[in-house]
Amino acid sequence: MAQKHIDILRRRWAALTVTTLVIAALGYAYVNIAPLYPRHPYLSGWALFAIMLLLTFFNLRKKVPFLRLGSTGLWLQIHIYVGLVSGALFLMHTGFGWPHGWLNQLIALCFIIVFITGVIGLWISREFPRRLTVAGFETPFERMPQVRRQLRQSAESMILQGAEGPASSLIADFYTHKLGLFFTRHENFFAHLQRSRTAQAAHAAQFDEIQRYARKNEQELLKKLAELVEQKHLLDYQYSLQLTLRVWLFAHIPLSYSLLILSIAHIFIVYSFSGSTP
Repeated sequence: MAQKHIDILRRRWAALTVTTLVIAALGYAYVNIAPLYPRHPYLSGWALFAIMLLLTFFNLRKKVPFLRLGSTGLWLQIHIYVGLVSGALFLMHTGFGWPHGWLNQLIALCFIIVFITGVIGLWISREFPRRLTVAGFETPFERMPQVRRQLRQSAESMILQGAEGPASSLIADFYTHKLGLFFTRHENFFAHLQRSRTAQAAHAAQFDEIQRYARKNEQELLKKLAELVEQKHLLDYQYSLQLTLRVWLFAHIPLSYSLLILSIAHIFIVYSFSGSTP
């Protein structure tokens, strides 16, 4: 296992080194060779468009896994490092400045968003699945509302069963004022993304406080209720991570296709008004 991890790190460093050398070569060409060719933006534009086609192909590759075009993992690595090269090539194509014209500005804005969401996606796609696996109690995203409802019903059933005696009203009031809303909705979204346990600590302190006044026969009920609260926190944690992954995909992939369509329009306009082929 350790050797496999070392091999993965070596491949990543090798790919990053090659990517850095390619970017450095592009920079050298931009500074020393491009000035000799006034129409070099045509060449960099076509190269950038070809790269965008390659990057977009990664999503298509995932939709047709039966085609023997290399593993998804290989295409992911290509997508990552070629995507980094595309950022450098984009800056060179625009002359390290903000373009003129609403279409060019829209393309630039779309590219920047796609690039930034790609970098963010690189981190969350590697970090969040590992967090979800380590956390345990993994629940499919579509079933989370149902599981949340089941936890709430279990908690309320405990309270109703424990409310037969007068002393149990203490726990019933505690549930109503401190836990009622907690079991009905998702909470602590950003705290869970940061892996903060502030909310869990607050609930633990509340349970410690009420246990001082609870009778001996109520201790077991409080213990079971605390377990349900912990499960609810874990469910909210899973929800926060899985929702972020879905929102990222919703932002990155549609914008990638939009960028490709806008680029085609840009090419059409450039060649329509250039007067000649470069």
